[in-house]
Amino acid sequence: MSKQKPSYDAGRIEPARQAAWIERGDFEAPRPAAGQARVYVKPSSPFTSGNLHMGHVRDYSIGDAYARFRRARGDAVLFGFGFDAFGLPAELAAIERQEPPADWVAQCGERMLDQMKRLGFSFDYDRVFYSSDEGQYRWSQWLFLALLDAGLIYLDDATVDWCDTCRTTLASIQVEDGRCWRCHNEVRLIRRPTWFLRITPYLEENDANTDELENWDDLALATQRYILGRSDGVELDLEGSGGPLTVFSPHGDAVGLAGFVLLSPRHPAVDAWVSDAEVGEQLEQMRSGGWDRSARDARSVPVLDTGGSVSAPDGTDLPVLISPIVDARFGPTAAFGIPAVDEADRDVAARFDRVASWREPEDGEDPVAPPVDGARPAKRYRANDFSISRQRSWGTPIPVIHCEDCGPVPVPEADLPVVLPRDIKPTGEGNPLAERPDFVDVACPKCGVPARRETDTLDCHFDALWLWVPAAVPPEAREKQMFDHPDLREWLPAERLVAGGDSGGFVFDQRIVTKALRDRGTFDFIENGEPFAGCLFHEMVIADGRKMSKHLGNVVNPDELVEQYGADTVRLAILYAAGPAKTLNWSAGALRFANRFLRNLWTYSQDRIAALEDARHDEAAAADTEHMRDRLGKWCDNGLERITADIEQLQMHKAIRNLTRLFERIQDFEKRVVKRRGQLDRADAEAQIAALVLLAQALAPFAPHAAEELLIASGRGDGPDLLGAWPEPAAIPVSAAGAASP
Repeated sequence: MSKQKPSYDAGRIEPARQAAWIERGDFEAPRPAAGQARVYVKPSSPFTSGNLHMGHVRDYSIGDAYARFRRARGDAVLFGFGFDAFGLPAELAAIERQEPPADWVAQCGERMLDQMKRLGFSFDYDRVFYSSDEGQYRWSQWLFLALLDAGLIYLDDATVDWCDTCRTTLASIQVEDGRCWRCHNEVRLIRRPTWFLRITPYLEENDANTDELENWDDLALATQRYILGRSDGVELDLEGSGGPLTVFSPHGDAVGLAGFVLLSPRHPAVDAWVSDAEVGEQLEQMRSGGWDRSARDARSVPVLDTGGSVSAPDGTDLPVLISPIVDARFGPTAAFGIPAVDEADRDVAARFDRVASWREPEDGEDPVAPPVDGARPAKRYRANDFSISRQRSWGTPIPVIHCEDCGPVPVPEADLPVVLPRDIKPTGEGNPLAERPDFVDVACPKCGVPARRETDTLDCHFDALWLWVPAAVPPEAREKQMFDHPDLREWLPAERLVAGGDSGGFVFDQRIVTKALRDRGTFDFIENGEPFAGCLFHEMVIADGRKMSKHLGNVVNPDELVEQYGADTVRLAILYAAGPAKTLNWSAGALRFANRFLRNLWTYSQDRIAALEDARHDEAAAADTEHMRDRLGKWCDNGLERITADIEQLQMHKAIRNLTRLFERIQDFEKRVVKRRGQLDRADAEAQIAALVLLAQALAPFAPHAAEELLIASGRGDGPDLLGAWPEPAAIPVSAAGAASP
């Protein structure tokens, strides 16, 4: 009598599989054996925002499928992550709930970890970290001091982006179309003492390396080039009333038509060009107030006339003007204004009588520029140093003490961490740290007189500069060996980063800091200074054609989906619905497809496994269908080759489509045999079971719970070696020699 076949019940299967993984320790990062590939898969570090959203599910489903695939291939895999737990999102959520941010972060982290485990993500959970833990941000402070010592961090009374709603400064990448990245209200520019990270020394190397990066998808590379903002052109050395000036233009063949020179208000020599007191006041106002960020063209951007000029190669005088429009195009430099070829320059020229007017040739032909001697190839980068200090209390304390006699004094490394009071309870008004004498009042480390701690905190972007490091260090060693533990040489650089398309700025600056740490000897084993050997950026998940948002009422709750359909269905659906480079417009259609596929595969496989018990072998019948088994073997080999290639390129949607096609082929094999012989011979049945086993093994990275249950049902055992093996080609028995009557 045939055994009763179990039905597909995700609520039963998935908790049992997850318990088995934990008991066996399947996801603990192993000590790599000699000759074994070391694979560190780095997912994004989520804010402790309360719950996972569908963007997280997409991100971690891609990374988890790749990590499981590499484990199945026999590689040593580290799949670890941590929470980006400092910053405005956590602080404002805590203010809303009237509780300390530390308590809110702990609650969120536990809830999100539980969600991740329910979804079956194979993180090494023993390596989870929070950026807000003292043992973690101690090393953010160490990094601050290391970069300060290297001259890459400096304090400047400078113009910064300011959000009145969030009451804090913002990094330039946190300003999107003139609005705050968090509250979406308009941002203005103010002038105040601010700590900056100097990235300009490494822009050229980041640029050169970008062309050499392998296993980086097009979206990831495009974001790096966009943030870099490279412009190619020429530069000339000119003399003028304010001294020598090197001037750039992207229009190398039109420099002879230049009508003026435009200086950035952040140009290091700009003050030498301002001799008039009134112009100096206007320049200071420009630096302090910036310009109307709603302006979309050069006609609305402020421009100052210095009254000075430079001598062009042909002997004419070119007026020197000042405008922040230069920063938006080429960074803090000097640029030729060429109205004949540039519309923005034309708009600027029209505002000043001192600038020679330009008229379009009556014959309509393009103007011909006279030759210019002394021009040499050059490039400029729009990316520039950015502010890293914030006027909020929930962040890494900046390890600096301000002394009236000594100025800003770094906290000695032996005194780290500078501990953030865990009981601090921000209200949204002012900076609570500045009102805590127990935090602020200290002695100067240099002279011993009473002094005050820095009360600005580091922006969470600074914490993120090294969030790819901690997972590679054993938790018990992090207190003393975060940046020099021997395991770093085993796991770094990360083999693959998987993150959202909005992570480009984080990644760009992580690349900068890795090069800085290489140059100081910390990461000297990462010769090219690149933290990620490969990178995939995916687009966001939207619903109803709009970004998911609570106030729009289109948020999809992953917990509800898992409860209704199961984790495997949710994972399979979000990977199947769209390629990573495309925005995923979430719909129930993908869920229905994934659930139907899993149920059909489950029922079909269980029926065939049960039927094998009663199958008979007939040599003549087996010989007659040998060519069909051969065809099935080729279908499996070809399908496996495509699936493997798809996963290697992290094109999981293609891999799943090829899995479904392979399932159709397996079913088609049975239909063809039955049509020819009326039933399957045991040799046919064994070949079909072998094909279903191969299919389940290839499915395991995407729907690991159901796939492993099917493998157990097929008699492959219940252990990591049997369940984790990636199938090999030619796994389908073609010859009937092994078939025997029961």
